[in-house]
Amino acid sequence: SDDELKLILPSLRIVSRCTPFDKKRLVRIAQELGLVVGMTGDGVNDSVALKASDIGIGIGSGTEVAKEASHLIILDDNVESIAHAVHYGRSIYRSIQKFINYQLTVNAGAILILLLGPFFGVRLPLTMTQLLWINLIMDTLAALALSGEPPLEKHMLEKPKSRDERIINGDMWSSIFSKGIYIALCSMLFLVYMNSSNSSSIFYQNEIGFLTAFFTFFVYLNLFNLLNSREEGINIISNITKNQGFLWVFSLIFIVQIVLIYFGGAIFRTAPLSLYELSIVVLFAMTIIPFDLIRKGIRNSVAALK
Repeated sequence: SDDELKLILPSLRIVSRCTPFDKKRLVRIAQELGLVVGMTGDGVNDSVALKASDIGIGIGSGTEVAKEASHLIILDDNVESIAHAVHYGRSIYRSIQKFINYQLTVNAGAILILLLGPFFGVRLPLTMTQLLWINLIMDTLAALALSGEPPLEKHMLEKPKSRDERIINGDMWSSIFSKGIYIALCSMLFLVYMNSSNSSSIFYQNEIGFLTAFFTFFVYLNLFNLLNSREEGINIISNITKNQGFLWVFSLIFIVQIVLIYFGGAIFRTAPLSLYELSIVVLFAMTIIPFDLIRKGIRNSVAALK
């Protein structure tokens, strides 16, 4: 019966003398169990199950009927190609998650600044041109940096994704909200306590210098967060050399921001910062790295207890 078949399906390896409708039934039962089903076949008798499966995989040298019923055709007739496709598919899925995590974190931080700013007598001190540069970092350059993440062996050791699993999982929500709040709080601290009107500020009596410092701080804060977003584990530089695109984009943003500080002028509303001022800004921005490491450590500890 179907109920008996559902019980033994996880351990089922070989079915002999299987009719086309037996194959379709196996596909249907697996789907009812919430599994995403891939079916390979090369003959006419496979076409029914190929059509019913989530991913029908035809063999290049197979019959035309089987290939017409398939969603995907292996041209080299090598079943190992399926494993490579799964491997790269899992890597692409992770890259999409990393980009969503990064982008929503930046958005959450910016929205919180806009909401909290008026209560502290502060408005977002960024010009439209500066916001366009930040948007370029957040969208295009971040996508380029994270899209080149290599397929790793550990990805193939993971369990398959559930059919109803959401692309934004619980760990991602934790990352987005915690880092978004941290970005907002750090930005508000910078705007309130390092304001040029504050006599204890290192940017005292230099409003343009202060606004330049905040612009640079906000850019570098999100740039260092890019390191956090590319790696779910504690070691944020793990396999970083395998993604040359990430290194190029990271270096490009860092260098271009320095160029904008000293040569942006009236277009970007910037003024040169001293080496001391720039060092303070960079070091303050880097604090998002240990903050996220602490979050990941707490997450790992909670997971271990479960």
